[in-house]
Amino acid sequence: MTAETLVKGWCPGALRPMESGDGLLVRLRLTGGILSANHAQIIAKAAMQYGNGLIDLSGRANLQIRGVSGSQWPHLIADLSRHGLLDDDAEAEAVRNVIASPLAGLDPSAFLDIRPIVKALEHRLVSERALHQLPGKFGFSIDDGGQFSLRDQTADIAFEAIKNSRETAFIVRIGGDKQVGLIKPENLCDVASTLALNFIKASKIPDNPLKRMANWVSSVGAEVILKQAGIHDRSVRPKRETKLAPFGYHELGKEGVLGLGAPFGRLSANGLSALANIALKNGSGELRLTPWRAILLPGLNRQVAEALIVKIGENFITQPNDPRLQIAACTGMPSCRNANVNTHEDALSFATLESLTKTSGTRLHVSGCEKGCARPMATEAVLVGRGRLYDLVLNGKASDKPLRTGLNNAAARRALEELWSGEAK
Repeated sequence: MTAETLVKGWCPGALRPMESGDGLLVRLRLTGGILSANHAQIIAKAAMQYGNGLIDLSGRANLQIRGVSGSQWPHLIADLSRHGLLDDDAEAEAVRNVIASPLAGLDPSAFLDIRPIVKALEHRLVSERALHQLPGKFGFSIDDGGQFSLRDQTADIAFEAIKNSRETAFIVRIGGDKQVGLIKPENLCDVASTLALNFIKASKIPDNPLKRMANWVSSVGAEVILKQAGIHDRSVRPKRETKLAPFGYHELGKEGVLGLGAPFGRLSANGLSALANIALKNGSGELRLTPWRAILLPGLNRQVAEALIVKIGENFITQPNDPRLQIAACTGMPSCRNANVNTHEDALSFATLESLTKTSGTRLHVSGCEKGCARPMATEAVLVGRGRLYDLVLNGKASDKPLRTGLNNAAARRALEELWSGEAK
């Protein structure tokens, strides 16, 4: 693989799609991850009519229509635009990189309804043209303090609601650092804009290229950056982990929400349409998309939810202990031009290993090539596609030097069994 092909692509949109192995990848950015059931049906129909019927749920709670040909793309865009699902231009689309608590406005344990704040921040990002200079992957998160915390998500600028002296406030965390600021909710958009503009200014300094906020934090420190943005109420708050997974049924007062995971982020257009029908018939009429590649169906009672879990079988993940959650897998062949292996098919095979589920967390990364797009951080075991076979990397990234090479599926299974049974040499 050449150096050029190892460069990861930009973040695609609908108005600026990305060419992939199965055609154009068209990404839809949905405000707050909130999708009406009617819009879900429109997207599902469009995915079947203009694409290959496959849809990805990204780690930023976006939907990606796959397999769109160049000739069909204009018709898809016209269809989506007619239903109000697109931005005015590609620049506005690209800068709306905001994830939010998926149960915003529904969760009684949340400190406030962040939906108006999310909309206001997106409007600020779109209308303030200077912010369009932000890198494509530069992202924001807004956490309402409710059940499904965003603490495990990576964001350049993260806001988390807390109760502070009986009043609601937001923690401001930049680049994942433990040094944080404290602001009032009404100041969130101004603070986000100031921090982002200061980052843009700092990134233009010669010989000091900055791609993400973490680069700037490691260079000058979070305290300096927060102070420059006029945030004087600062403290040290290490990032806490959340253990509540969105999969399965969760009570929300009289009714609840059912979380259904898309295995490795992939679902069919028919599957999305079926969930939309359920939301219209038995739920609130909405689908909530999450950064954990799960779709939440609010407004369901437990009886309906449990019957649905039985009905959908293995098509969705319904339990937090599902072994597929311990595997990260990229799109693989044939969806990606750089992939050497069918990652999804092989990952399903590896999920049957009994030794996989003895501990929790992501333990295996199945990557179609050494780019490692599905999981940029180190993983206990990484299988990297090369020449239709796998290389095995331990406690590293897909680009690291492998311990073993040239493994077919069966040999890779044996290597993983040896590793997790403590027999690996």
